[in-house]
Amino acid sequence: MDTGVFDTGTEPVLWRPDLDRGRLRRRGVLESIVVEPLPFALIGVAIGLLAGGWTGLAITVATLVLSWWWSVSAYRCWGLDCSRPGYTRHRRDRGAGEWFYRPTDFHALPPDNRVLVERIFAALPAFDDDAFAWLDREHRAGAHQLGWELLEGLHHTLPARAVLARVSADLACDHDVQAVRHQLVLLDREIADAVDAFVETATLVGDLGRRLTRQSRLAALHEGLHHLRLPAAPVGMAALREEIRCHARAVDDVLDLAGSRS
Repeated sequence: MDTGVFDTGTEPVLWRPDLDRGRLRRRGVLESIVVEPLPFALIGVAIGLLAGGWTGLAITVATLVLSWWWSVSAYRCWGLDCSRPGYTRHRRDRGAGEWFYRPTDFHALPPDNRVLVERIFAALPAFDDDAFAWLDREHRAGAHQLGWELLEGLHHTLPARAVLARVSADLACDHDVQAVRHQLVLLDREIADAVDAFVETATLVGDLGRRLTRQSRLAALHEGLHHLRLPAAPVGMAALREEIRCHARAVDDVLDLAGSRS
């Protein structure tokens, strides 16, 4: 699980479990340099060498700086790094199952199914929390795999839902249409049951992790409380109140006296 920054705001991101991000990062760096910036740099350096002198040096330096900036921009727009706020408009969206899933990929689902998506994303951090390092890596990977399969199952229903949404009223009672609707209902029910089990497992992991780490967390809390220094209450407020009351009584006396004379 990661947190990605997109045009729609900050969203949780679940990466494809079998994704080799190291290989993709190397590929992204290579493509970001070789495809366009490198030819541009070579042409600029060649022009600088032909021009010679300070002009040629300025052309060469400017070309290399622009090529470097071009490479960095191309890599950040390539789509692998989605945790930085820049380039969100120009960055390629690798979501919808290509490299990752995020909640926005499921906005076309019915409300009940979107709730399932929210529950899956809410349960996944329980398997990534550093406080629950006691959980085997295989179990964590298995949880991510199951979470991915649940999201993938929901996402793969979108084409069928889109087709059914376009069925006109006079064709709604067709046997094939009814069969697909029935299969979709059964699939939604199975996925909902699986999500319930997944959330229950995440809750169990969280509860057990909190029990195992209670003493260490309590010691850290006591340490933090021990170093707290609360401010002292301001002094002199009672004296100031009495002084203001005396002035108020004096003003009232003057007003009463002026009123009696008038």
